[in-house]
Amino acid sequence: MRIETEAAGKPEAGALNRGKGILKVLAGGLLVLAVCGWIAFGIGLYLDVERNLRLALAIGAGVATEALFWTVAALLGISVVEARKRIWRRITGRASVPPAPTPQP
Repeated sequence: MRIETEAAGKPEAGALNRGKGILKVLAGGLLVLAVCGWIAFGIGLYLDVERNLRLALAIGAGVATEALFWTVAALLGISVVEARKRIWRRITGRASVPPAPTPQP
């Protein structure tokens, strides 16, 4: 009996496996962008910039962070998104939704 270990250890090169490299590069770039955005926002707060610029810095940092989150979620799989929904339901107290009452004749 012959055991083939080389073929069993390598995943097939499908569309999902090819896209992971691009997502990793995108996540790295977005990580740098998000960190720079929050640093710029902190510097803007320290320098006491105008309200409009401060708002723009906060929005830019927030959008970069959200894009980073969704890219990492796509990289790890949809289970991260489902876990986030469960966490938010638990935090907001909507963890258990009561069933609708059944009408009685």
